[in-house]
Amino acid sequence: MSEQPAGNPGAQLAHWKPLRSVELLTGSVGDRLREHAATIGERPAVYVAAEGNCETVEVLDYRELLRLAENCARWLAQRCQPGERVGIWSRNAVESVILQYGCALSGTIVTHFNTAWTDTELEHGLALVEPSLVFVGVDHAGRPLEERLRAQANCELHSIDDIREIAETPSAQALPEVSAEDPCLIQFTSGTTGKAKGATLSHRAVLLGGWLRPYCEGATERDVWLNAVPFHHIGGSIAIMVGAMSVGGAFVVLPKHDRDQLIRLMPVVGATRMGGVPTMWLDILDSPDLAPNARISSVSLGGASVSPELAHAIQDRLGARCGIAYGQSEFAIITAVLPGDPIEVACDTVGRPLPHIEMKIIDPGSGEILAVDEPGEICVRGPTSMDGYWGNPQATAETIDADGFLHTGDIGTLDTAGYCRIRGRLREVIIRGGENIYPIEVENALQSHPDVALAAVVGMPHPRLGQEVAAAVKLNPGSAATVETLENHVKTLVASYKVPKAWRIVENMPVTASGKIRKVEIEPLFR
Repeated sequence: MSEQPAGNPGAQLAHWKPLRSVELLTGSVGDRLREHAATIGERPAVYVAAEGNCETVEVLDYRELLRLAENCARWLAQRCQPGERVGIWSRNAVESVILQYGCALSGTIVTHFNTAWTDTELEHGLALVEPSLVFVGVDHAGRPLEERLRAQANCELHSIDDIREIAETPSAQALPEVSAEDPCLIQFTSGTTGKAKGATLSHRAVLLGGWLRPYCEGATERDVWLNAVPFHHIGGSIAIMVGAMSVGGAFVVLPKHDRDQLIRLMPVVGATRMGGVPTMWLDILDSPDLAPNARISSVSLGGASVSPELAHAIQDRLGARCGIAYGQSEFAIITAVLPGDPIEVACDTVGRPLPHIEMKIIDPGSGEILAVDEPGEICVRGPTSMDGYWGNPQATAETIDADGFLHTGDIGTLDTAGYCRIRGRLREVIIRGGENIYPIEVENALQSHPDVALAAVVGMPHPRLGQEVAAAVKLNPGSAATVETLENHVKTLVASYKVPKAWRIVENMPVTASGKIRKVEIEPLFR
């Protein structure tokens, strides 16, 4: 493969060379916003829907969004130097959108705090990024967060509601020059295996991280994103917010996921691009309120494997193709399933590396590139990579090697056509008597059982084999499934040595706000 100029056709090594057929955007996030305000200023940029309300939808066009963001930027520039951090601790709100673009225009670095954080996690986040200002609102359930923040923050605090007044107040304050290389956003990792780290993403990484996928999918200024992913997740702050802006489209600000509101909003805003996890879409398709003539061009699914039945149902019911993508906090976008790929590709892979992205699969021990279809660590480099972990040069050096490849920590394979399949996390690989077992394979087998809502598979210590397979399972409400039932089901789908030997039926599965299971809390159940 390494002899190929680009791509991976007919290769024997799992090394995808970057395709450079696409000319990349240049400049900063603010440059792109200004460009759209000047050329398509009257087109909608943001739709704002109140919680549970579809009758009144506020619309900000590009000219108005830029005006509000520039006023906010001038206010920030009076108080902060470029490179200082501005925190946001609130569920999704239009004020957060104005503030994020205000930070981009002022050269300050925006960082969204997870509204589901405990006080301990908040303390860690504040100590790590040391924000000069934090704007605070309510959490996903509408509970005020200010009192908790004031008990810990050692910086200037403001209500997120103050942004509207700030953004309506003109100022003569000059704004700095901001380049594509300047830091734009600190994205906290999910913290599923320990304390969250802060991935520092440049304006280039943020802009291209939002733009590459929709551009390659053919998105235009007529597209409207309708998705309730929280802004503290890279899917919200980059893939949706910046993704829509990057192609001149619009997106809808939703405070939280509400199936019925989503369905009612679809015709109101003219939604063309939606997303979510498979369980959300099973609920949407099951709703009697979903219009028979509803039409969406693209549904992006993630968080769990996609069944062929669901993919075909979405295509038949909505006329939409199912899209799958792969990225990380540390690398905004890596792969995607694109138009023209067979529907089976969306059910079995995460697509191929996008233009300008290089990927190789290596042996974690030796660093050697493996053969196609052989599982190993996924390593990537390209323009959507982080610069490093904020305040943690040691972790940065452990993650980005001397050649600029970011070691994702994910185990995967690459086939001869360049399609990538995710097998699990490197540190989660269970080594049982010399056999490598990838938890995601066993979890998918478990979650194919109709009574299983969530499953987490981990390794537990074993005196002779080194490790043994253990599973924690959350059942669907009303289920009477037993461990024996689940064990027999899994035995029909995976090799006998992969079948869990220890089981826990749990009432609640510890998950992050983005839906990832916190295995660091599952592992102690089996010690």
